[in-house]
Amino acid sequence: MSFAAERLIAFRFLRARREEGFISVIAGFSLIGITLGVGTLIVVMSVMNGFRVEMLAQMSSISGQLGVQSNGGALEPTPDFLKRLAAVPGVQSATPTAEGQLMAVAGDHVRGIVLRGMRPDDIRNRPPLASAIEGSPEDRERYRTLCKADDDKPIDWGTLKGFGDDFTVVIGRRLADLMNLKVGDRLQLVSPVSVATPLGVMPRSAAVKVAAIFCTGMYDYDSNFVYAPLQDAQHMLNLGPNVTGIEVFVSDKASTAETRRLLMQAVGTQGWVFDWFQANAGFFSAVVAQTNMIFLVLTMIVLVAAFNIVSSLVMLVRTKTADIAILRTMGASRATVMRIFLLDGLSIGGAGTILGVVLGLAFARNIEAIRQWLQRTFDIVLFDQTLYLLAELPSRIEWSEVAGIAIMALVFALLASIYPAARAARLDPVEGLRRE
Repeated sequence: MSFAAERLIAFRFLRARREEGFISVIAGFSLIGITLGVGTLIVVMSVMNGFRVEMLAQMSSISGQLGVQSNGGALEPTPDFLKRLAAVPGVQSATPTAEGQLMAVAGDHVRGIVLRGMRPDDIRNRPPLASAIEGSPEDRERYRTLCKADDDKPIDWGTLKGFGDDFTVVIGRRLADLMNLKVGDRLQLVSPVSVATPLGVMPRSAAVKVAAIFCTGMYDYDSNFVYAPLQDAQHMLNLGPNVTGIEVFVSDKASTAETRRLLMQAVGTQGWVFDWFQANAGFFSAVVAQTNMIFLVLTMIVLVAAFNIVSSLVMLVRTKTADIAILRTMGASRATVMRIFLLDGLSIGGAGTILGVVLGLAFARNIEAIRQWLQRTFDIVLFDQTLYLLAELPSRIEWSEVAGIAIMALVFALLASIYPAARAARLDPVEGLRRE
């Protein structure tokens, strides 16, 4: 029997008669289950991929892909040392920074912050920090939209022109909200580093002026970081001419691993080189573990839906006993009968997989718009940026992953069809006709 004939019979079996309608209902539920399982897997994995990629991109655009720290002693960013680092193939820039934890006080508001000192030119050339303040019109619109005021009031973002002339600071949009600050306000910074005074040993403190407000779209940076001129941060942290690290940006065409190897040779014994994964190893390990666990749980949904095919095909075999017996008496082999019911199972699984892929891709491409609509309609919070550190729900579709999910669903459908198909193939034609 030709494949076309087998396919015709298989599709004919799926179109159940009125008295066999319950079989179609079970098959329909199997199809819906596979559709929802595959679609959910694609959406969730796209969101997890988008979350990971967006976090990497945001972190690297603010702090660089590589970093240099001392081996325990002081790290002095001499011009010769910085020039040697910048000359390494693949290095785009090397920026010295002084970073430490301080206490910020503004009126009745007290909050722990991270003070990061940078040279004025370096902060002006750092797009995520400067774009909302003095970037191009497109960049300003993009970054300001990420951190727009909850009450839609206009925000004075300030300017970076006077940054570095005095102990002025640039604070994040969310920190300005939390401490009720705006451009021009005064902020008291208190350092745990003590200083001797006529009244005894006192914490080092300084009254600073808010020169500008930045917005990166990452809640952690926008609510905790305060940027100050490098020399002022060194004074507050009692570092002298030294820094806590050097942020290294790698060009797009260069390999981060190869650049790190060459950078280690240039640094020598003066320090050690780390990448963004090492700096955030705990965070990204948790993301990978969470992604794997979610994938495993959602795969079980697809597996259960696929094996619903078993019950529908078993019932189909029982109702088609006479038809199977007639096919066998007409010369159809056991392999032919088995292929017919395998086609039935794959048809259900294939249709569910195709619908699931289409549904999943549609949701993944519009996940942020769907989230905003659901939040406005039902007045609920589906994506808390204070927990996930991003202002928008990210999504990144990996086509290889989509293909893997589709193949996995088809394999499950095939495995679920083997037992009913084998049972139909073993049916004795004489016994089948006698039962009828």
